[in-house]
Amino acid sequence: MESTTRRLRRYEAETTPCAVDAAEPPLDFFSPFGPLIARLRLPQVLVDRLNAYADTKVSPDRSTEFLLPADFVSEGGDESLVHHVAGFIRRYLARAEGSRAERVDFDVFWVVSQYAGTPSPVHFHSGDVAGVLYLKLPVVDEAEEARTYIAGRQAGYINFLIGGKQRLSKSLISFKPQVGDFYVFPGWLLHVAEPFLGTGERRSMAFNAVVDVEDP
Repeated sequence: MESTTRRLRRYEAETTPCAVDAAEPPLDFFSPFGPLIARLRLPQVLVDRLNAYADTKVSPDRSTEFLLPADFVSEGGDESLVHHVAGFIRRYLARAEGSRAERVDFDVFWVVSQYAGTPSPVHFHSGDVAGVLYLKLPVVDEAEEARTYIAGRQAGYINFLIGGKQRLSKSLISFKPQVGDFYVFPGWLLHVAEPFLGTGERRSMAFNAVVDVEDP
């Protein structure tokens, strides 16, 4: 297993940011294989607000998925979820393609609550820009973190993939989630949330957005 893991790691990109936007909150940018992935830390007050709402909807013993209503995500004006996320998307587009977002329309926000053994299989999102925010995380079996995604790791990481196994090129990047971590990426980019071995709940929020940009 150890030698297999070493061989497979050559196809996994490092999680070192290629650029940083130092405005508040800071955004770390990653470009492991072409498309840009941004990571930031959502303000704790918004994490707490989302968890308080989700606590009334999730089941304590089975996986649950539900939509966030429009009035909830827009509550709070300049401190609302939609206002913050639209700002993140504008900064992301400015860095990813040098464009200015004229309009950001959110298709949907939803929350996913999962327990041990439940994956989110490889998929992409609709819309131009998508994102995933981590709200709660389980205690994971430490032995699983020594493995790789390709070797069947069950540590609950989020993995982004593109293309296939190509020599001298990275094909995937894996991130170990932290509560409050918010990933923003192209909606077409394939990604997967691994199942996990451990105890507790993995809770995340996702969104899809359509963006109109100003003509150059």
